[in-house]
Amino acid sequence: MTDTGRSVNPYLEKMGFDEDDRVLITHIDDMGFCHAANEASLACLASGAASCASIIVNAPWFMEAARICVDHPEFDVGVHLTLTAEYPTFRWPALSSRDASTGLLDNEGYLWHSREDAVRNVTVEAAEAEMRAQIDTALEAGIDVTHIDTHMGSVVHPKFLVSYLTLANEYGVPAFLPRITRERLEALAMGDAADDFMAILEKVDEAQVPVLDEIIIDTLVDLDDKAGFYREKIDGIGPGLTHLLFHPAINGEELQAIADTHLSRHADYLAWSKPETRQYITDAGIRQIGYRELRNHLAT
Repeated sequence: MTDTGRSVNPYLEKMGFDEDDRVLITHIDDMGFCHAANEASLACLASGAASCASIIVNAPWFMEAARICVDHPEFDVGVHLTLTAEYPTFRWPALSSRDASTGLLDNEGYLWHSREDAVRNVTVEAAEAEMRAQIDTALEAGIDVTHIDTHMGSVVHPKFLVSYLTLANEYGVPAFLPRITRERLEALAMGDAADDFMAILEKVDEAQVPVLDEIIIDTLVDLDDKAGFYREKIDGIGPGLTHLLFHPAINGEELQAIADTHLSRHADYLAWSKPETRQYITDAGIRQIGYRELRNHLAT
């Protein structure tokens, strides 16, 4: 998998794309974490600018998010697997266990504040059980789960990566999985685990498992012109499969009380709730897809 000299993404080739095609997933993270995020996610998905989203199943507003998905089966939605609950006064627990020996819970009884704490404390067995519980909860709520991905990067740490990929295979869904270099791992503060990470990824068959050529993830930033920021990112997309993520939410008292990123999240809502953003992608000659299309080719 780490042979980045190949010009064609094998999975895209299987889907019928050419080597020069620029294929883009526009993805909402953190649906379900609050009402403001759900309202914004609905608007962005309905506009067509966002091709897909993922839900934090443990979060307080999950049931509203699930209802949106049931009411709109055309929406492409996965599970935002989490071992963390980062906000100081807005937390969520594990779904699989309240047993402290699993390492899932901090001393307040919630998931950990940081990825580093989760990796340090959660056992592999407990992490797999928790990921399974989150996927099952989404399915039981009537969501057509199209994929799995990771909140704050915790479940794609090498300690949990095999379990994460095993569950994707078991449930028949694609997993957020970037083709990654050692330099990129170091930039993501995972350089100490690079050898383990690369060893696992070497075993991935890219013709059978969709792998992302590029990820654009550093988008939770305050900018005066967030739409212009995204247009520049879109203009810079090269051939292959790119995953661009963002965190839309509508600014107000609720969001401001939860997160100091409220301005950035509201700017994402403004940028991605407009059909003009989708049109910009189309006019740039980029093929926009979601994870449902990737899932549909898993068995072919």
